[in-house]
Amino acid sequence: MAHPRHNSAAPFQVPRPTTATNPDEVDTCTTHVDPNSKIRQVRWNDDMDGFLIASLVHEVLAGHKRSDNGFTSFQVSKAIESVHRGCGVVVSDKNVRSRLKTLKKEYAEVSQLLSISGFGWDAESGRITADTLAWDELVKGKPDFGKWRTKLCRRYDEMESIFGNDTATGDRAVSGFDNFSPMQGSYITK
Repeated sequence: MAHPRHNSAAPFQVPRPTTATNPDEVDTCTTHVDPNSKIRQVRWNDDMDGFLIASLVHEVLAGHKRSDNGFTSFQVSKAIESVHRGCGVVVSDKNVRSRLKTLKKEYAEVSQLLSISGFGWDAESGRITADTLAWDELVKGKPDFGKWRTKLCRRYDEMESIFGNDTATGDRAVSGFDNFSPMQGSYITK
């Protein structure tokens, strides 16, 4: 008797992200994912970010240096284990590296905001603080930053220990209209 042929695009079941911090309490609900996709997309939640960032902060504080282009495979594998243990979610190396790229971009934006006079960060709420006039002026010149009026950055301090020496803020940028005199060590504006 011939076996019935299954559709190659049939979904299979994988753990769904949960907010449980104890692996024994992980929700066993599942979500359908296409097994033929090359990269399984993961929707990161705050708890997953917390375990990812905590793992990488631990690696940095333990003296494990980052490679020139980010974290080593060993450090990423530790982060994968941490997210899995803490949330019960299986993530791949590509998922972690993609999330780190997003977090690094967010860190750079918040750092740039905090370097502007009138902007601050409330560590308790994770909110960028500024008066309405400062926000209005900022959004005129940089509309993409308007999202930070409502978006939270709860782990800015931890992200600073991970990305702090690795992001350009633009405060030493030179345009084509500026001359830099290495002898004087300063910029000369035309």
